[in-house]
Amino acid sequence: MSTRILMFCDKVIMCEGMRALLEEHNLQVRAETSVQSIVALATEDPPEVIVVVSPALTVDDRAELTELAQLSKVLMLAKAENMHRAFEALRVGVRAVLSVESSVDELIHVIRTLVEVDAIVVPVAARKSVEMLARSCPLPPAANTLTLRENEVLLLLAQGMANDEIAEKLSVSGATIRSHVHNVLHKLNVRSRAQAVAVAYETGLINTIEQKVSRR
Repeated sequence: MSTRILMFCDKVIMCEGMRALLEEHNLQVRAETSVQSIVALATEDPPEVIVVVSPALTVDDRAELTELAQLSKVLMLAKAENMHRAFEALRVGVRAVLSVESSVDELIHVIRTLVEVDAIVVPVAARKSVEMLARSCPLPPAANTLTLRENEVLLLLAQGMANDEIAEKLSVSGATIRSHVHNVLHKLNVRSRAQAVAVAYETGLINTIEQKVSRR
């Protein structure tokens, strides 16, 4: 059975071109040019992935992205110059961000990753740019109470690993990892794994965790 994709793009020609390319890879694609249509369709019959092509929506359209992220996994194709703002998209629930200049193979790979595992995909360009910025985002006080194991789990989440992959790597059960993820979200005061990863990068917490883990 083919994977169902809902695509939102404000250019009809681009929509049709991308739809044709994706359908060559056994993906069932429906493309729409209005956010109202996308929300209505996703509400009625949620697809595996919603692909949002900038500038139909950008990271500034937080309300719309939040609404879509509550309906399905959202993959955003953003302009290359906006890659450094990828973590803003993660904060509202977007699961993956790619440049519109990415290859079709990269896009297909990320779509399949989102469908097959509960992962988060963050562009390298975004990670580098965030690391160069001053840490203007305050760290939630409870973040300092993260245990060593919770730090390890957050680090692996930031690497795009799913719960099952983390459990295998740390040689623990899936239930244990779910418990750790729950604790991480609670201590960082966020609702999703994507938001936890965004906070970790934006506050510089990820660098602190990497140093702690490397000293073990």
